[in-house]
Parts: sequence; structure tokens; C-alpha cells
Amino acid sequence: MSAELGESLPPGDAHAVSVSLPRWRDTEGWASRDDAVLSKMKSGYPRFYVPHIVRELSSHLIQRAASNLTDVVGEDRAAAMLFPSERMAIACQRYLSKCGQGPAEESIKVLRFSLNGTVSLVPTAQPSDEMTCGNADVWAVLHPEMLASEAKAFWQHTGFGISSRFAQFWMEQASFLQQQHQLATGRERSDKGWSTLADEARTAALTIRQRIAGLCSTAQDKVETGNVFLYHSGMSAIAHTAWTLRALVKAEEERYRIAVFGFVYVDTFKVLSKIHGFDCTLYGHGSGADMDRLEEDLRSGLKIHSLYTEFPGNPLLISLDLDRVYELSRRYGFYVVVDDTIGTSVNLDLVPLCDVLCTSLTKMFSGGCNVMGGSVVVSPRSRHHGELKEALEARYEDTCFPLDTVVLERNSVDFEARVGVAGRNAAAMAEQLRRHRSVERVYYPKGSESQQFYDRRRREGAGYGYLLSIRFVAPAAAVAFHDALDVAKGPSLGTNFTLMCAYTLLAHYSELEWAARYGVIEHLVRISVGVEDEETLRTAVGKALAAADEHC
Repeated sequence: MSAELGESLPPGDAHAVSVSLPRWRDTEGWASRDDAVLSKMKSGYPRFYVPHIVRELSSHLIQRAASNLTDVVGEDRAAAMLFPSERMAIACQRYLSKCGQGPAEESIKVLRFSLNGTVSLVPTAQPSDEMTCGNADVWAVLHPEMLASEAKAFWQHTGFGISSRFAQFWMEQASFLQQQHQLATGRERSDKGWSTLADEARTAALTIRQRIAGLCSTAQDKVETGNVFLYHSGMSAIAHTAWTLRALVKAEEERYRIAVFGFVYVDTFKVLSKIHGFDCTLYGHGSGADMDRLEEDLRSGLKIHSLYTEFPGNPLLISLDLDRVYELSRRYGFYVVVDDTIGTSVNLDLVPLCDVLCTSLTKMFSGGCNVMGGSVVVSPRSRHHGELKEALEARYEDTCFPLDTVVLERNSVDFEARVGVAGRNAAAMAEQLRRHRSVERVYYPKGSESQQFYDRRRREGAGYGYLLSIRFVAPAAAVAFHDALDVAKGPSLGTNFTLMCAYTLLAHYSELEWAARYGVIEHLVRISVGVEDEETLRTAVGKALAAADEHC
């Protein structure tokens, strides 16, 4: 799939969740905030890049507020982040007020907007107990421009922001906006009202929850639909588990400690440490030595409340000894939260060895690269099952925009089959890459040093996933391979089409030396393998390897 710099992936889709960065230097330009690259961005991963239509709606809502609440909206509050619930908006306000840049909480305002044009100031001294989501209202956090970067960090790390479909619905349905908005190319206008959409979404959500519960179940462990919770992004799912688990700890324990095992996805670590402010210890290699260090720390008196990990990890695809982790959790009394986005419930049976299973449904579950979503599954095996389920239910808000839920259900119908095809393609690609002299190492569960731990949890007849990363013998070979491989290139993973990226530049540009200490080198190439014809992929990889060979 070829696309020009800045074009959405998939091309022409107004709700695409990736963007084309076809050359290595394009990714460098994006990461370094080069205006020459940024000016061409028509799209982007929605947490990294606030969608254009969301920005447009934000601007209109600020204008609306300025004409209705003149004493609230002044020149020093020229920016706003939009959220689907009061609770999320207040969390953003409180985070910004603690960023140490001057303004008190009172100078960062939360406003509630309704489709009929009503706007009201939300008192935040005592958050409302009312369920404030599940309707078409939008909450805006108005903040001084000086806090724009921190507001963007909150948006990115939590995944709380409204979706492009939610913003489009507002631009089409709000009477005071309709004359100001022209429908963008690639968007289908919806004439359905909120109640009709909500009815459709309830049916779709139940189907999704049943689908996830069925895939996570085994003959020994049946996951009930009531143990599955849906969120409007994968990071929102992780952020909410952290909130919930923290609430289960006695208030007098001031320091909430988390062990993060393995080199996990960047925003997972940052939402726990930066946004929630938890005391996080990183066991970043995910190796046997790290496991020994964790056990020694616990034996020496380290108190942790939760452990977060991925199985396998992103981007180095390491599979940890989950049996040992879970045994330690029972001995030392901490929760285990596992992200199975890369492994998937199709390939892996992880429910018996965790308390909570988190998944980004944006990825392979959807596959379409055009909708966000996340899920949390409470393990029926967890000895904390009852209290976890009750705590999640007590704090749960359905913030999924109805049309997003409908699209996600439709996209995921053939999830199981797509995982199988992509996994076979990835395994064949890993084997092809490992045979070439320009490749120093391929990171893929099959054939890795940690395969034994993956195999322990692999379902009968299942594969090893769709994601792999490559370390080349020379940086120039990595660049040549990246630029020569005829596939889509950009952020995200788990797409039906093969998607490659210069991972470390995208995720860790400001901390390259730190990432390299854990094996995530600057010139690491990551490929999310799709469901294309295997021979077509083999030919494309062969040509790219030939280009890399010139730099060996």
C-alpha cells in the first residue's frame, strides 16, 4: 500500500488511525517536529495527533463559551481539550494544575457543552456523582497556552480524548455549528440521532463483549460477559485499571508502587508514572536476570501493589515467565495486569496467570485501522475476582462513541481468522529475514530465547503473532531496507495491511540513549505483518533486503 507523506492510512479514510511516513527521514522529521513534515500531516495516530475535526470543534466551542461566559473565557484561555465525560475532564484539570508551571486549579476551567448550544461551568471542588457520560455532551478543559504541551501529554498518555467520529457528529448535529461546517472528503454524514445510535451501539457492545469473553475462555476457565469492560481506547483501559487498583489500596498507604516488567509500550509507562504519579520500578530487560532482581527486591522488603507487563513485549517481543510472576504475586500480595494486544487471545491463554487482562482493540481486533477501542477482562481465576469486578463496575463509564462501537463490532467479525493469516505471514517473514546477512537479529516469539515461555501459554494449534522487529548489522542497512520495502509505513500496528515503522524514532526520540540501554536501538525497524498474500510479501521483503545488502 503506497501513500504520500502525510496521507492517512488507510488512504482516504477520514477516521484513519495512522499516517504515511514513507521514508526514514520523514519519521525523523516528524519526531523532531520539523515544520516541513508536520505541515503535510493530514492525519495521525489520534493520541499522538489530535484529529483536525476535533481541533475544529474545539475552536468553535471556545468561541461559543466566549459569547456565553465572558467572565470565564479570557485571552489567557485560548486552548481546550475535549473529553466524553466530566470525570475525565476533571482528571485533566487536576493534572494540569499540578504541572508546576504556575496556574492554580481555579484558572483551568471545565465546561460542559450540549448539542442545543447550552454551555455551563462545571464546579470541580466536589466532582458530581452523576453518571455524566453516555450522552452527546462534551466536556472541554480550557487552559492557558503555556500548558498546551502538558495538555497534549495528558491526551496522549490517557487516551481519554473524544474520537473523530464524536467530533463529526457534533459538527453535523449541533444547530449552532451546522452552517459553519462543510463535510470533509471521506466522511459519511449520519442523519441518525443520538438515541438511535445509542440503541445500535448497545447491541454492538454486547456482541463485542461476548466475542472477547468467548475468545478468552477455555474448557477450564469460562469468562463471563460481565467480566468484560469496554473503553474508547486501549490506553483508557490501562489508565482505568490503574485508577481502580489504586482505589483498592488503603488510603493511609501514601506511596502506590508499581513494578513494570519488560520494556513496555511507552505510554503505558508514562500514564502510570507521569499522569497518575505512581512510584514505578522498571525491570526493563524482561530477562531472567530481571526476574531474579524482582524476586530479590520483594524478598528484601520491597512492597509493590501491582505489576504491569505485556505478553509478548513491544517492540522486542520478549515473553516473560508469567508462571513465576503470578506465583510471586500470590506470595507477596500484588495484582498482575497483562496487556495481550500483540499476542492476542486467539493465540494465548493468559487468563489463568493474571488478575486483569488489558487489550487495545484498536489493533488486530479491529484490523481496519479506522477506529479506537480498548477492553479490560477480569480473570475468573483471580483470587481478587469479586472485589476487582465490583470496583471496576463502580467506576465504569461507557465513554465509547456509539458509531465507533458499531464500526469496531463490524471490523472484528473475522478477527480470529485474520490473526491466523497474519501470524503465518509473520513467521515466514521472520524466517526469511533471519537468513540474510544484513540482518543481525529478528525479534519474534518463534525462534527467540524466550519461546519456551510463549509456548507454555500458546493455545493448541495457534501461532506466534503478527509483530516482529529487526536489528540490522548497520544503521544504513536499516534505512535502506525501510525505504525500499513496498508496504505502508507509519505509526500503529495490528492492521490488516502490513505496516512498518522506525519504531524508536516514533516512540523514544527524546530518550534514544535510555532506550538503547534496554536493546531498543535507534535504527530498530518494526513490522506489523498483515493478511496479504504470503508470496507477495516474500517478494517485497526480498527486494528490500537486496537494498540493505549494499550497506553491509
